[in-house]
Amino acid sequence: MATDVKRTVRGGTALVKSLEANGIRTVFGIPGVHTLDAYDALIDSDYVETILPRHEQGAGFMADGYYRASGQPGVALIVTGPGVTNVATAVGEAFADSSKVLVIATNLEREYLDSLEGNLHELRDQMGVMKPITKWSHRVMSAQELPGAIAEALHQLDVGRPRPVYLEIPLDVLAEECEIDEYPVAKPHRHDPQADAIRAAGDLIRSGGKLLLFAGGGTVSEDASAALTEFAELTGAAVFTSLMGKGSIPEDHPRALGAFGYRWSPDSPIVPFMEGSDTCLAIGTGLGLRTTAAGSMPLPGKLIHVDLDDAEFNKRYEANVAIQADSTAALRALIDDIKQNGGPSARWDDAEIAAGRDANFKPADERAARYLPYLHALRKAMPRDGVIVNDMTMMSYEAARYFPVYGPRTYTFPRGFGTLGSSLPTAIGAKVARPDRDVVSINGDGGVQFTLTELGAAVHHKIPVPFVIFNDSTHTAVKAAQQRTYPGRFIDVDLVNPDYVKIADAYGIPGMRAESPEQLADMLKEALKGSTPVIIDVPINLERY
Repeated sequence: MATDVKRTVRGGTALVKSLEANGIRTVFGIPGVHTLDAYDALIDSDYVETILPRHEQGAGFMADGYYRASGQPGVALIVTGPGVTNVATAVGEAFADSSKVLVIATNLEREYLDSLEGNLHELRDQMGVMKPITKWSHRVMSAQELPGAIAEALHQLDVGRPRPVYLEIPLDVLAEECEIDEYPVAKPHRHDPQADAIRAAGDLIRSGGKLLLFAGGGTVSEDASAALTEFAELTGAAVFTSLMGKGSIPEDHPRALGAFGYRWSPDSPIVPFMEGSDTCLAIGTGLGLRTTAAGSMPLPGKLIHVDLDDAEFNKRYEANVAIQADSTAALRALIDDIKQNGGPSARWDDAEIAAGRDANFKPADERAARYLPYLHALRKAMPRDGVIVNDMTMMSYEAARYFPVYGPRTYTFPRGFGTLGSSLPTAIGAKVARPDRDVVSINGDGGVQFTLTELGAAVHHKIPVPFVIFNDSTHTAVKAAQQRTYPGRFIDVDLVNPDYVKIADAYGIPGMRAESPEQLADMLKEALKGSTPVIIDVPINLERY
């Protein structure tokens, strides 16, 4: 439905009205001289909230976190040139992890586009910077086009695999006046499976014994999670997840085995379920190189592969049935088929799955065991529906397997691009999206310094997120890799850190130091009761070199 508001407006107003018409409630960005017309229009909006990060990369991560926690598009409004190159890393992460992020950026006036004439912020090909990390990009060349372009950008977010899109607006277009007849609204797009593919999948399931479900990131929505759980209960399947699929089924559910961890390993307690199953339904996962350890994961002989992106089919595993569809739609169709025509000839027993789940949550070795008390402390302090936002840090690597997750959109990890330092701003975006949920940010002492300035945004907007910093004054993963590859030869991995508690005090927020897992649990519980950001510095010494 389009809203009829025929009147003369500036391009900046047309932009904001278009966002309003499409239900966009939050924009992350830093105003600049190239976005004045847009921000002036935002002053008059009583619908769109603005969040002011301290760096454009932070804006991108916040928009990504907004989507991951809510399923609603995250929007970043970015200035020309360095604003675009600054946000690119965060957009790359969103692209790799299939997040719906809309980046709206300005560019030079139309007469100076893509030319090098000594202008402020000029790039020879700004569109070219963003094309490799977005699935759709478009440049608006008149104010009249803006409403349709916003609707199309949001439509493109909904078509196919969720990945960022990019809309570019020359700054003189934002100042241009035009008559707008209507503000179109993007129509939701359904990705339904073909009936013959569903029947073929059902027949394959019926032709065999026990069923194994492998759930990836495409199953972490509320609807997909409910359908996945119902399907597992109906078929007697055992369910395990990738790192990105954590939360698609409660990890204490009788059908759940848990996640195999940050990396697949052949000694995983999930292997017997692969070897003991006749058929695997891999859903919402690309069965990617890192996920499957280059195809060494021993999936059952019969494979049904469901994914939105047909480019993921038959790369490392030949699918007996490939279904290009939304996970929820495919699962609902399969549920109907199984109810009408029957399911597999055998079921995994609850006790077998419980034993496998218990084994999966036990530490694989003495090193992992040192991390578990801290993960247990985090879980103890957080409610079941609390959102944990991870970084590329050792505690989060272990959490991928050993931190139990109970619901969709309550666990985030920068898996695909692996951007160190993303947790702090991503958690801010997640909390903005879900003020009704507790959100906790997990950081390492090295990575947090990449984006520590965004603490200012959390204080500024009174966003109550506890930022937990596991602190061993080291880039631990790199030091461990140096030790494995060149034993005893370390370079540029040991850090001189600030006093994070004093940084909290400088911002006028609580800062505390947890000297044990027990103190961490108590402090985090207390922090989650508050109305301000909190820093919890946790000194650790868990690695052995």
